[in-house]
Amino acid sequence: MEWIETRTGLAIIFILAVALFFLHKHARSPFKDLLAKASAGDAKAQYQLGLFYYRGKHVPQDYAQALNWFDTAAKNGSIPAMNALAGLYNAGHGCDPNPEKTFYWYQMAAALNDFEARVNLALCYVQGIGIAADPAKGFGIMKAAAEENSPLAQTLTAHFYEKGIGVEKDEKTALRYYLRAAKQGEPLAKRKLKNTPRSVLKNL
Repeated sequence: MEWIETRTGLAIIFILAVALFFLHKHARSPFKDLLAKASAGDAKAQYQLGLFYYRGKHVPQDYAQALNWFDTAAKNGSIPAMNALAGLYNAGHGCDPNPEKTFYWYQMAAALNDFEARVNLALCYVQGIGIAADPAKGFGIMKAAAEENSPLAQTLTAHFYEKGIGVEKDEKTALRYYLRAAKQGEPLAKRKLKNTPRSVLKNL
């Protein structure tokens, strides 16, 4: 009886070991699944693969590979990839810094009405990144995005009014934009208004 129980126990262990072997052998990792889709031309998968390489998720961190996949996805119409690619060119991650390509890809995404790109495009004009500095044009782009209720654009429009960047300095109008952004939960605007007296805010 003891001999039968021992053999039964060993058989169960063997079956479990075989099952685990085949499970491990045939299980597909998220990276492999994504790579298959990306290689087939899926722009969303190409962008996600770029994120994997950028963050070092499921693969060793590799900015050059991230740049390659973001570039591929951007050329296939992925707006997040356009923004990511512009960011890499601006920071010089996986490449030498390239202001012209930074501007180009923000402009491409902004043309598709992406708020993140519109904000960054405005900053390119203000700071002269990839194009001759034109603070007034940068302010115009930023304010247009603010009027379409982008809280970050509202915060930066407020900053431009506060500092007189591309527009005549106007602290009261700056506070109005900070307030609009804060009402949408924008943390930078909320911090800016933290020490502003309530009496001042009520009169806006």
